[in-house]
Formats: sequence, structure tokens, C-alpha cells
Amino acid sequence: TILTTTTTTTQQQTTSINDADTFSTHLASALTIWTAEQRKGIWLKIPTTHSHLIAPATLHHGFDFQHAEAGYCVLTKWLPTNSLSRLPNGPTHQVGIGALVIHPTTGKMLAVQEKSGPAAKWKLWKMPTGLADPGEDIAAAAVRELKEETGLDCVFDRIVCFRQSHGGLFDRSDMFFVCLCKLAPSQTEILEKGGEIELRPQEEEILMAEWMEMEEYAEQEVWRESPLYNEMNGAMLRAARGGVVSDGGDD
Repeated sequence: TILTTTTTTTQQQTTSINDADTFSTHLASALTIWTAEQRKGIWLKIPTTHSHLIAPATLHHGFDFQHAEAGYCVLTKWLPTNSLSRLPNGPTHQVGIGALVIHPTTGKMLAVQEKSGPAAKWKLWKMPTGLADPGEDIAAAAVRELKEETGLDCVFDRIVCFRQSHGGLFDRSDMFFVCLCKLAPSQTEILEKGGEIELRPQEEEILMAEWMEMEEYAEQEVWRESPLYNEMNGAMLRAARGGVVSDGGDD
């Protein structure tokens, strides 16, 4: 049995554990009871307002961090001494997207240069990219990032390819999805009337946004030197030319 508890279940409980020493005493008693009941995994969710209770739980009662978010942290303890913990690890991956948009008239792809970061150092042209927010679908993240970075209204079409990498920020792994998106009807109507689509680079992050030939994009030195990005760019070229098909042969 895995038990989850919180320091803020009721106002009465919050009052009784506001003092760290009192909390430590109550937690010790609870651990004795839970051990007798043959409980196994114990979870404590401690809000930032009660962060002074973290020290007694970790230093005196064997709890450790499982994960932390804005506003709270979660601590865990595995009670059985004759078996290894079966409690899950905290979050291990972040999810990123790259948005591939092809101009319906010229066949060029949308590319941006960033104002800061590694890509800016290399003056690298890249797809609009970003991280999915908690609870956000990959498709929604791609559409959102396009709007934020370039001002374009687009619709998600399909996932072209993805890659997994390890050893990122705080040793998290990264799942990156290249998403093929198409201009929304409001944008294509402008082209049909003989107009051109306005690109509005995000002031805080994006230096430039342009339409460029895909071959020119793929021939950038940083991309050419990476077997991984060579493969990804090849998948993008095939997708742009309508070459993405399922195993069953249907588009």
C-alpha cells in the first residue's frame, strides 16, 4: 500500500504542524503507525509556505525529494527495509517541438534566428522551436510557438519525426518532435488575393524570421556536421515534398 499525505489537508492539521518540532514529532508517530500497518511508499506534498518542514522530514526521518514544482515539493520514503523502493522517479523528460512550415507558393520553409542562446552564437537559421507546457499537447505547442515567435496562424498537420537525447539541463532527457504545420485559411486567403504573409518576429527572443530554401537551410555547417540533424533534415525534406507515408502506404 502506498500512502499519500499532505501538510494542508485541513486547517486543524495545518495549525498543528506549523511548528517544525511539532511536525517532526507527529511524523515520527505516523511513520511508526504506517510501518505497523505494513504501508510501503509514503509521499509528502509540502507547499512552499511550509518549506521549513522539509528539513525535519529529510534530515531526521529519511525522506528524500521526488520532485518540485512552483509552489510545492514532493518527498518520498520507502518503508520496507528488506526490499528496494518501487516508487517512481520524478519527471525525467522535457518535451520540445520544432515547427516545419512550408510556403504554399514558393516551397520555402519558415526559419528564424534567435537573439540569444547557442543558436544565436552560430547565427543559425532554425525552425521555430520551444518546450511544451505542462498538460499541453504536442500539436497545440507547435501552433502556439509559431504564433509567439513569428505571428503566424497555423494548423497542425502531422509529426514528421522525433528524437530522444540525454544529459540535458539538470540531467533531464529531451524528447523533440518535428511537427509539420500548415498556414491557417486566414493566411492562405492573403496569398490567394495576391498579397504576402507578414512575419512578425517575437521582440524578446527572435532576431529575424524569413522564408528560405530548404536545401540552403540543411547546408548550414552546424547541421551538416551532425549525423542526427542530417537525418532529421532529410525527413523534413521528404515531408515538405509529400513523402511522409504510414506503414500501410496511406498519407
